[in-house]
Amino acid sequence: MHSIVTPKPAARRAWVAAARGLMVCLPLLLGACATTRVVDSEVRSYAGIVVPQPKASFRFDRLLSQQTTQAQEQAFQQRLEAMATTALADIGLSQVDQQAQYTVQVSASVELVARAPVFPGPRLGGFWGIHQPLFGTGMGVGVGIGMANYMEPPWSRYGVHLLIRDSATNALVFESTAQHIGPWSDATNMLPAVLRAALRDYPQSMPQSRTVRVEVGPQGMSDRP
Repeated sequence: MHSIVTPKPAARRAWVAAARGLMVCLPLLLGACATTRVVDSEVRSYAGIVVPQPKASFRFDRLLSQQTTQAQEQAFQQRLEAMATTALADIGLSQVDQQAQYTVQVSASVELVARAPVFPGPRLGGFWGIHQPLFGTGMGVGVGIGMANYMEPPWSRYGVHLLIRDSATNALVFESTAQHIGPWSDATNMLPAVLRAALRDYPQSMPQSRTVRVEVGPQGMSDRP
């Protein structure tokens, strides 16, 4: 025969408080993916000697290092080029298979960045115990100060490099690099934002590093000043 154990009033209050806390936090957790984020990238861009043509067409031209037989690397490059196609369309360039005016080479890297250990400062703590003196047994209470540090979770570094060339002469039209370092690990959302930042100055030359901000939210991306 099983007996039913009724929790004490204090325990019931603790369970109710925990349940209420979970109900408050759950919408925040579920809505975390829908949060609007501002992705700041450090961008450098360079204009070539060819005068850019408005609404030009392009095709992708892969580097020798990108012409790999590894299925995983091919899949990554295909996804990257799909993201770049959207970013290039935003500046008026359209992709075609043949007789394109421009060729575009795009590469990207995603890697983890270790962060410096955090030193929160000294902490005060107490302890008690039973000790064995030379004669007899005794109990004692003490206070101590300890030093501790811990490692922050790593961040992600996203880097992109774009080269736009004239397909007839191979002359450089535009080159840009962009890099973002931050706590978000979802490359599917971060890489398009960094690509958009890399093309913000097209077709102007901005060789000095500057910060370009792109807002990423549930409704898509938009430029931020």
